[in-house]
Amino acid sequence: MGRKRDHVPVLVALELLWDGVEDRDSFPFTIPAVRSLDRLALDQPVVFLVGENGSGKSTLIEGIAVAAGFGPEGGRRGLQFETRATSPRPRSP
Repeated sequence: MGRKRDHVPVLVALELLWDGVEDRDSFPFTIPAVRSLDRLALDQPVVFLVGENGSGKSTLIEGIAVAAGFGPEGGRRGLQFETRATSPRPRSP
């Protein structure tokens, strides 16, 4: 017998809402990968982020995590901890 699977949300696209950005010349918006981002379709089963050190791969993943309600350092949704203060924390509802 098959196991019952939990519903897993799927991320299908990323969109940076530039109208909500106060300062485009501040971090992380100065990173080339972020600066050039408007919409990124994630329409393949596997997505690889490739780039040099400092190109914005981890920053992009951390931004996705925070927008989805996760902490930028990992863990389950709603779990908030930090080993060092490097990221803005999502606001509690």
